[in-house]
Amino acid sequence: MEALKAELAKKREQIANRDRKLANGKGYVKRKDVEEYESAAYLARCSKKVKPAAVEEVKEVVKPVEREEQAPSLDEPEVLRRLRERAEPIKTFGESALDTYRRLRQLEMIEPHGTKSHQNDFKSAMDKIDKEYLNAMMSELHGDATAKERKLLPSFQEMKETCREIGSPDTPRDTMHVLVMTYWKWLFDVWEQTSEEKFEANNRDMSSKLERAKIKQAESYLRPLYKALKRQNLDEAILRSLGEIADSVIKQNYIRANDAYLQTAIGNAAWPIGVTMVGIHARTGREKLFAHNVAHVLNDEVSRKYLQAVKRLMTFAQRHFPTDPSRSVEYQA
Repeated sequence: MEALKAELAKKREQIANRDRKLANGKGYVKRKDVEEYESAAYLARCSKKVKPAAVEEVKEVVKPVEREEQAPSLDEPEVLRRLRERAEPIKTFGESALDTYRRLRQLEMIEPHGTKSHQNDFKSAMDKIDKEYLNAMMSELHGDATAKERKLLPSFQEMKETCREIGSPDTPRDTMHVLVMTYWKWLFDVWEQTSEEKFEANNRDMSSKLERAKIKQAESYLRPLYKALKRQNLDEAILRSLGEIADSVIKQNYIRANDAYLQTAIGNAAWPIGVTMVGIHARTGREKLFAHNVAHVLNDEVSRKYLQAVKRLMTFAQRHFPTDPSRSVEYQA
């Protein structure tokens, strides 16, 4: 300990000499002096009893470059919700709101879709149906079962009149978002009510249970689509394609709706396997030639899921609102 005190005294003397040099007009500090200041600070941190004043002097001479803290771009409730979805702790010991946001961003860069992409969504939906079925049975057993109120939905003709402009290319973008969201939500509610009635009428048989599980799965798939439509930031190509599909389903032309769905999900752009152009220079705007033929289902997992849910709604609409066999897909009497 005595040796440590002597070393600190020596460092203080060196710092005093440096101050005298600066006072005499020597306006620079040698690298050797900076290393000595850092050494003094290190010895001060290692000492538990001796707290020399050299540490404060070193902090004044050699100031660390502080990184500018950027405010999180997400609200704290949204950050906590995303962490809960990933089954991660919402807070760790001594963590600030900015540290929590950075941890979320790091997790999203490592696993963009979280752990849900490795789960069986249909099994999760079946588990929810089993839980609802068990709760209903327990309620009936205890005699406190209450009838669930049905939501009054518009009729097919009323919805057809409401969404008559959904297939027009002249419809404004903001109006298109509202019409597409209104129609697909209405069709999903009709599917859900029809399934509930069938589920209760058939005494909760297995086929009704499987259909209810598909509804639960489609509901989770459609949630990102509803959010994008509500914020009005859905991709223009997907928005117009969903409007075209909805317009065909409303007019009960299911073959044309299926063609529009395949155009959206798969596309018909040529695969660049061989030579795509001759000459040295490419044509102006060539990259835009097949912009409307790109397959959106391959963009990300989220779009694939809600397009799959849209296809299930199309299948239900053909079954619930039948039309001529010549306008139906895989029609069965």
